[in-house]
Amino acid sequence: MGSFSLRWRILIETVALIATVASGTLLFGAKGTIAAGILATIIVLFRSLGLTRQFSDLTEDVVRMTSIDRTHRLNPAGPAELARLARAVNRLVDRVGADISKEESERLRLSSIFNSMRDGVVVVDDQGVIELANPAAVEMLAAAIPVEPGMQLTSLTNHPDVVGVVALAISSGNTESAEVELFDNQRTLMALATPFPRPDTELVRALLLLTDLTGVRRLDTTRREFVSNASHELRTPLSGIRASAETLQLSGVDDLAGRKKFVEMILEDVDRMDKLITEMLELSRLESGESPLDLEDVDPSVLTNAAVSQFSMIIEQSELTLESSTHPELPLVRVDVEKMSHVFANLISNAIKWTPSGGTITIKTWLDERSICFSVADTGQGIEPEHLPHIFERFFKTDSARSQHSAGLGLSIARHVVEAHGGLISANSDLGVGSEFVFYVPIVR
Repeated sequence: MGSFSLRWRILIETVALIATVASGTLLFGAKGTIAAGILATIIVLFRSLGLTRQFSDLTEDVVRMTSIDRTHRLNPAGPAELARLARAVNRLVDRVGADISKEESERLRLSSIFNSMRDGVVVVDDQGVIELANPAAVEMLAAAIPVEPGMQLTSLTNHPDVVGVVALAISSGNTESAEVELFDNQRTLMALATPFPRPDTELVRALLLLTDLTGVRRLDTTRREFVSNASHELRTPLSGIRASAETLQLSGVDDLAGRKKFVEMILEDVDRMDKLITEMLELSRLESGESPLDLEDVDPSVLTNAAVSQFSMIIEQSELTLESSTHPELPLVRVDVEKMSHVFANLISNAIKWTPSGGTITIKTWLDERSICFSVADTGQGIEPEHLPHIFERFFKTDSARSQHSAGLGLSIARHVVEAHGGLISANSDLGVGSEFVFYVPIVR
């Protein structure tokens, strides 16, 4: 009778009890009536306890599935009414579970997006309490302590411009922005605060969006410096060309010897300008990644031997000594041979330039863990300690009066070429003793 409707069960059991009592009365008289009544009472109690237990189990299952174990489902057994109730509750819990799973998935997705954003995002209420703050904001503002919701905005940053733009947006009801200079971590940020009301009250909170402009400002500064330095470097040969041309125009046309001299000076300045423009274009292509590498696997000795062959005559004419030492059986390196030859050319040219007659230039190659090390050392005058950190910067000259018309781009180009190969370059120097430039190139794996 488990699947019967509860009303039919009660009706059938009532009729059965009446029939039992009537039968006892007809068969055994008063004693039969008493016995049948006792039996009916016992049956009623037994059936009532069973029905009560089913309701109790159903109640416990409902409590369990809604507060403890959401995967638990009701057993659609017992009377039809209880079975229908159990099935209805199961369907309801399934729908609620599906909605909860969907909301949880959406929450995780939004949380993942929020935490992975490169821009900093902070939600602040009108009391200055942080409701949300993503890791990018914490990292940009260099918070001294871990930041959690419920903390004051001043726990994240006490910079007056950041705090001020949030307060102004909340008080004015308008979007406010400010460019913020952070001197602690040398960053420039764009802080954009947008007010929006709470959905349940009339209070206003602000969404603070932080964009890191450090790289943009640094590039802008580099661009301005590049234009200024390039203009300065080009102005010198142009002035020489103008002076020579004006002299020829005024009085040197008829003087054959003087005319030849001034034409040679003009050609020298033109060559200087051509070299400068070529170096600037090459550096620009390297910095922008528009100068692809033509890589091939070569023996390190190929690079050093080519450098020795290229400069041996110049070194001999300069009354210098060239020494080369290459560790035997070195692994191959994957390089652009032409660009790497420019690195050697820049380093050896500088060594020749600053080493007096009788000095020595040494090229060495050896294996250092998973890199091949190349070294170009000289016994020249050395580099001042205050200049050493800046020698790989573009247009940097240790002494413009002694730079022999160099634009100061050679070492910058060498650094970019080496770094494009996944390597590093560095310099060591002692005044009056000499300098050594070392660069590393990963071996072929």
